Amino acid sequence: MTPSLRVLIIEDSEDDCFFLVRALKKEYDITYERVDAEAPLRDILTGEQWDIVLSDYFMPQFDALAALTVLQELELDLPFIIVSGRIGEIEAVKAMKAGAHDYIMKGDFTRLMPAIRRELREAAIREERRKAERDLREQLHFRQVLIDSIPAPIFFKNNDGIFLGCNKAFESFSGLPQSEIVGKSMADIAPSSLADRFSETDNELFRHGGTQIYESTISFANGTLHDVIFYKATFNNIDNTPGGLVGTILDITERKQTEEKLRYMSTHDPLTGLYNRGYFQEELERLELGRQFPVSIVVSDIDKLKYVNDTLGHAEGDDLITRAALMLKGAFRAEDVVARIGGDEFAVLLPSADAGVVEDALSRVLTKIEASNATGVSFPLSMSFGAATASKGERLEETLKLADKRMYEQKFKKTRTPA
Repeated sequence: MTPSLRVLIIEDSEDDCFFLVRALKKEYDITYERVDAEAPLRDILTGEQWDIVLSDYFMPQFDALAALTVLQELELDLPFIIVSGRIGEIEAVKAMKAGAHDYIMKGDFTRLMPAIRRELREAAIREERRKAERDLREQLHFRQVLIDSIPAPIFFKNNDGIFLGCNKAFESFSGLPQSEIVGKSMADIAPSSLADRFSETDNELFRHGGTQIYESTISFANGTLHDVIFYKATFNNIDNTPGGLVGTILDITERKQTEEKLRYMSTHDPLTGLYNRGYFQEELERLELGRQFPVSIVVSDIDKLKYVNDTLGHAEGDDLITRAALMLKGAFRAEDVVARIGGDEFAVLLPSADAGVVEDALSRVLTKIEASNATGVSFPLSMSFGAATASKGERLEETLKLADKRMYEQKFKKTRTPA
């Protein structure tokens, strides 16, 4: 089957065009048009598709160099062969530099046909290459759109730690556009402390390969600290050589805050902010197995809380409980565990504390209570205390019971003492 060929001939001589067409028809089923000026050339190039352009070099109104300029302006990559009867070496070199693919002397059809076949093959190869490049750009664009839709920062690096790409979230994280990230290292775009941390973990991953998952705290571009999880993995090139790594940064700040809040709520009393009974009991068991003896325990109870609740209301009662908590928290040491273990009852664990330490702490509490009552409060705060100290080998549960018993003894004495 004879292959078809659409040929645009730029030629002012109808006779030369006739002989050229007759030669082409020996191998091709051709469709052709002849033009010899710029305006019709532009019209026919924009209106129809062509496989090849055969052009005379010199014409009264036009020439091959001007025709090449038109093709380039229209961004058409067509095989362009000059077929001229009087082209010299200087003109031929000039034409090739301008973009012509070959030049043939008129009448030399034995050389023309192989040149056409060659240039058609080359044009097909160039078109395949352009198609592959378009496909690659589309794939890269799709990949970029895809990763840009992900809210977590994502980045790519080569084996030297140089950024190959990133997504919009990483731009926000770094405070830089992608154009100022690609081709740079972390040391170029981040503070040295963060860059060093990145480099250390990246190098470890490059040495061992595979994946890497770890938690860290980093500062984002706006200066805020974030708790994050790093997910990183190495990747290979098509030829299975090491290509670099891809990583993502998952911001878990809110999750951490929620966990911390839940942890706080599970160990603290919501009204006073002191430790709750559950945490107190855990610490009691821990200290019993430890080496911080002697361990002292103070138990305290608010006097007349029921009376305040019944006569002044529970809001006043809650205020009295809160004031009592403040007095205790401000009087004991930082390492002491101050807890609310009941409605009006408090307990304090004092590791490495003997009776003298307890006496000093209780003195501070009473002083604070006295000062607080002198400020004109609606109802004066009064508390009863009991304390006991355990040596190594003694059960802290028994020490707690003894302190509780002594607190109730003091409370009973107050109720028996006339006002």
